[in-house]
Amino acid sequence: MNKSLKIIEPLFWDYEWSSVLAHLSSPFVIARVLEMGSPEQFALFARQVGDDKIRAMVRKKGEKLLSPRSFNFWSLYYEVAAAA
Repeated sequence: MNKSLKIIEPLFWDYEWSSVLAHLSSPFVIARVLEMGSPEQFALFARQVGDDKIRAMVRKKGEKLLSPRSFNFWSLYYEVAAAA
């Protein structure tokens, strides 16, 4: 795992860091980074996890896991519509 991912560790103050790393591409972890991460944290995270996984999460679960404002932004960013 890339050491530079430590940049997102502060976003998960309430979880064991090893658990976050083990579930890096889970919808919860992706949503937390999208919702609370800085542009720098997001960019690094997206390089590690991949835009396809993030796009899929936004499309399938973003409406439930993100605030309305974040969901709107990331839907536009990734050019996705909510799952029917």
